[in-house]
Amino acid sequence: MRVLNLLVLLSLTALFQSCSSTGSVEVPENLIDENLMENILYELSILDAMSSFTPRNPDFEKIYGKPYIFLKYKIDSLQLAESDNYYAKFPRVYHKIYSNVLARMNKTKDSLDLLGKEQKKNQK
Repeated sequence: MRVLNLLVLLSLTALFQSCSSTGSVEVPENLIDENLMENILYELSILDAMSSFTPRNPDFEKIYGKPYIFLKYKIDSLQLAESDNYYAKFPRVYHKIYSNVLARMNKTKDSLDLLGKEQKKNQK
């Protein structure tokens, strides 16, 4: 009986210890600010969409690809990856960033659609 009580006590202790771990998230040394992260992800999305169109200029990627983003925002790929991983551990913040990016992309798309309609109307 004593062994059973000890086993139950050890099991409960182990269960509570594993559940009480907060899993603290370490902030990267060069964390990119949320607003800046949003801008970077927005521009990366635009560049990704642009690179999927044909015909494609082979020099495009060298000039306006990810190297352009890294130079423009004075960041490197490791800093971007670490910041992205950090924000991914906070779903509400991560969702807010990506929702803002999506809203900006939809706004840009609507503006371009309107511009395209106006150009078609003026060509007639």
